[in-house]
Amino acid sequence: MAGTKMTLRRYGNELIYWNEQEIIVDQAYLDKHEDLYIRLTHPYILGTKMLDVYLNGQHLLVQGGYEEVDENTIRLDLGTYPLEHPLAGQHIPLVIDDEIYIRTWKPEYRQGSGGGIDDLRFKRLEEEVVSARKYTERDVQFHRLDDRLDYIQERAEVKTMVFVLDRIPLGPCKYEMRFPFEGKIREIYASCGVYGTSKSEFSIEKCSQFDYETLPRWTNIFSRNLTIHAGEKSSNTSNLPYVLSDSLIHKNDHFRIYTHVAGEDLRGLTLEIVVTI
Repeated sequence: MAGTKMTLRRYGNELIYWNEQEIIVDQAYLDKHEDLYIRLTHPYILGTKMLDVYLNGQHLLVQGGYEEVDENTIRLDLGTYPLEHPLAGQHIPLVIDDEIYIRTWKPEYRQGSGGGIDDLRFKRLEEEVVSARKYTERDVQFHRLDDRLDYIQERAEVKTMVFVLDRIPLGPCKYEMRFPFEGKIREIYASCGVYGTSKSEFSIEKCSQFDYETLPRWTNIFSRNLTIHAGEKSSNTSNLPYVLSDSLIHKNDHFRIYTHVAGEDLRGLTLEIVVTI
């Protein structure tokens, strides 16, 4: 519930070393907490590093993101606006939809063999890292967390335009596709449901958004066109691979297929344009 402090519940036999508190900021909360003081649902011992405080997922440090006031209270310190900001020098407040999460380590784990809470924090971090290196529970984990992050980033940065044509007329295709991002073409691949008994040749034409809305001007992005040879199912096996003359894409560029030669009996063409944004 917005603006409410609550203890997050867990189920099962998991051993929990801390108490949890979450605050989702709404207008009612702002009206009561303009001074950024937070009343904790679980007391702690000052100066013992018993608190982990997060704002919107960012870990705040004591004396660097919050200050300890008493055993039931902390005060957030979110810094001040930079010089170039209209409110330069003023303290940054909370805003609606901010999420505050506070983990209060239980006092019985404050002392212990090997370092107590710090050891438990390290164990928790180690478990999170191991979990983060997996894609799903069934997958073998990545060797390094960086490899996993690179994999995620690549998936997020790669988009694919797909044209699907059952029958393939000569000349420009009547289907035109807009690409709403800036990017660079990294791969083009064509395949067919039924291969042709003679060679097929295609180009891909591009038109800017401005030209598209005024006087469309389509230009071929190949210096050597894409081909599918007779009796073959895809462009991958061509001994004359396509050569790009223009791989850059500007936001809202439009694309279409131009058929120069349609192979006899060729049916079910799929053409993919893979783009890194």
